[in-house]
Amino acid sequence: MLIGSCFMHWTWYPDLQKFFTGFFSEHNYYGKPGVLLSFLAACGIVLFLLDKNWSLRTTLILSAISMAYGIASFFKYTSSYDGIVPEKQPGIWLMLISTVVYLVVAGSIKKIDQPVETGKEA
Repeated sequence: MLIGSCFMHWTWYPDLQKFFTGFFSEHNYYGKPGVLLSFLAACGIVLFLLDKNWSLRTTLILSAISMAYGIASFFKYTSSYDGIVPEKQPGIWLMLISTVVYLVVAGSIKKIDQPVETGKEA
């Protein structure tokens, strides 16, 4: 969901008559936050599938970084300049919601440790 939202329209700039996405902004002024957000989401999926304690903790860290960067990108793309207020599009809301969901899901995953066998029979 996070990766898909980076391809959607985030904002409409009426003075430029252009939509900005996670991968496009005029003269790359706002950078390409979709690249980092997609990379962090892909790494999170791979680490989740490993199903190790260290990988689940790393997924939690990556999700927190994703949420912080998502919030920063939201404010960067939607802030006004020279009296012009860009129109928020559904893609930026989906990006913001999906980073929060990513953090909540990563924080709620608990690995259940298997009991250690001592080699003694009961």
